[in-house]
Amino acid sequence: MLQIEIHSPDLEKEVNALVDSGLYPDPHAVMVDALENLVKIKKASRLDDAIQSYKNDEITLGRAAELAGMHRFEFEEVLKARGIVKETEVESVEELETGVSVISDLHTPNERPKES
Repeated sequence: MLQIEIHSPDLEKEVNALVDSGLYPDPHAVMVDALENLVKIKKASRLDDAIQSYKNDEITLGRAAELAGMHRFEFEEVLKARGIVKETEVESVEELETGVSVISDLHTPNERPKES
């Protein structure tokens, strides 16, 4: 179990005031609530930072997802939910068609040699 000691007299007064007011049953409950909220805020901040860096082309989609603490597909869903669409530029239609062809070839199952 996590044990926390308060070494700040001002913070200790604030914690005790919250307990005395009846908002929390004890100092431990105050600290648990404070830590849970801190973690939520930090996680949201990491997500926002990752999205902004991705939008600014500073990092890849995979790296942004990693910084946000998410799987890549989860991160893509967050982007979609926020209406963030990343456009990719190509030099020409031919370049695009070549890319599509390469991807298609990668997803085509390899044919097995016929047995004699």
